[in-house]
Amino acid sequence: MIVRTVATPAARRQTWPSGDPVTVGHSDGDADVATPAATRRVRAGLVLPAVVLGLGVPRMLLTGGYAGVHGAAAWALLAVVAGSLTALALLTPVVPWLARRAGEAARVRQALHAHTDPGPGLRTRLDVHARRVLRLHWVGRAMPVVPAVLLLQGRWDRPGTALPAAVVLVAGYAALALWHRRQTVAAAAWVADRPGPLRAVPPPPWWEPWLGGRRVLALAGGYVLAVVAVTLLTGA
Repeated sequence: MIVRTVATPAARRQTWPSGDPVTVGHSDGDADVATPAATRRVRAGLVLPAVVLGLGVPRMLLTGGYAGVHGAAAWALLAVVAGSLTALALLTPVVPWLARRAGEAARVRQALHAHTDPGPGLRTRLDVHARRVLRLHWVGRAMPVVPAVLLLQGRWDRPGTALPAAVVLVAGYAALALWHRRQTVAAAAWVADRPGPLRAVPPPPWWEPWLGGRRVLALAGGYVLAVVAVTLLTGA
């Protein structure tokens, strides 16, 4: 007599190495939260220097300055920033601790947008990350101010260069604002319904409340008052 054993649903359920079950929240499909391959890490790391160049070059062509520096020094600063970020992305696959951090960051991003449990080692990290993203929701609303200020600073005596640069700059910041909006929506969904077992979120450190709310307005107001005071004193 042959006896066949049928695995129960609990036995077929996927588990993390710690024994915790893999729980999936509300998503459109199965999400792959595994650590990405080295090539995917490099591509993900190259996104940031691409954004820096994509926004920095048209800014230079439009205003002639970058981060408060003008002329050749501004071009050099932009090249150093983009080059440093590119070197960091290329070193990520070959430096163990960078590769480990990149893999964990990829799992956190994928789990956040798929609304999926990232596993016992990253739950707390994702909980805190989502909370901080929500505190920074005001950045998306303030983002249109940056291209508006740059347009006012533009060197419009050279329209052949300034006009295409302005179009690229506005389109770039619009895409950045949409990306930030997507992050905020995903973070709000995570905070409202966190996949995985019930758990307590670590309390915020002393500096975290200053990322949003009235405290940010107070900092912005203090900065404006300081600029006005310095302008009046130096102009007197």
